[in-house]
Amino acid sequence: MQLDALLEIAIGLVVTWLIISMATSQIQEVIMEMLNWRATFLEQRLQEMFKDRTMVEQFYKHPLIESLATKTIWGRKRNPTNIPNPIFAKAAVDIFLNAGKAANDIPAGTMSLSAMNLSMQESFKYIDNKNKVFARTLKYLTPKLDEETAKVEDKLAEYRGNVEAWFDTTMVQATILYRKYASTIALTIGFVIALFFNVDSIAIVNQLWRDPTLRQAIVAQAGNINPEESFSVGSIQEKLNELSLPVGWDEKTTPQDATGIGLKVLGIFLTGSAASLGAPFWFDVLNRMLGLKKETKETKKT
Repeated sequence: MQLDALLEIAIGLVVTWLIISMATSQIQEVIMEMLNWRATFLEQRLQEMFKDRTMVEQFYKHPLIESLATKTIWGRKRNPTNIPNPIFAKAAVDIFLNAGKAANDIPAGTMSLSAMNLSMQESFKYIDNKNKVFARTLKYLTPKLDEETAKVEDKLAEYRGNVEAWFDTTMVQATILYRKYASTIALTIGFVIALFFNVDSIAIVNQLWRDPTLRQAIVAQAGNINPEESFSVGSIQEKLNELSLPVGWDEKTTPQDATGIGLKVLGIFLTGSAASLGAPFWFDVLNRMLGLKKETKETKKT
């Protein structure tokens, strides 16, 4: 009996965290869209790769990259938020072959190997004068350029493959960093939502422990939660009230002493921390718990 109660309490708590996570994710997406954060983050990574602002600007003006640009809700041009690896490699090789030149309208594929070799040597001099660290990187990416016996297409394929692998490695590292930033933002948003609506995990556990009817009602509704449902700030309170959870501020929920304040802060912080893990995570946990609950019922019947 006590094991069933603990499982139902856990389900009720996960349902709460799932709702807050869903709201947090949607608010986070709106904020990041307004701030154009993904495109800015990608541009910063390219700046770190090229180490030359002029080359970054040339890169974004390349036709292949310009075709990926979108517009903001205000109609302004916005740099791409994602660049496929092969497209990056094609555009980057063209930029490297024409670095320092007034125009970048000569596709590498139209050059002879000797012309490509001359263009690259001139580009190396330009890049080496501006940034020796990146010049060394570029030489590793374009080895044996002076082998006249090679076909242009084969050499370009080799260079693009090297550049694509370089970009892929950098983006893997950037994705890890991006997720850390996004998790920090989600934690902040989750904490603000939990504080504003007084979603106190500790208080919710206490209420669920004392009220078996509430636990059973939440378990019954848990399977109907749609992870794709849209939330407005106002609908968060409504959704939580539908589950009869003890949320919202009033005289009863406002702590009166230091111990109460400490527990309240801890409970709200737990809610915000849970929200930062994201709705997909809690939806998966909820489904596993509901499956365990179902197995427990079937075991009792047999």
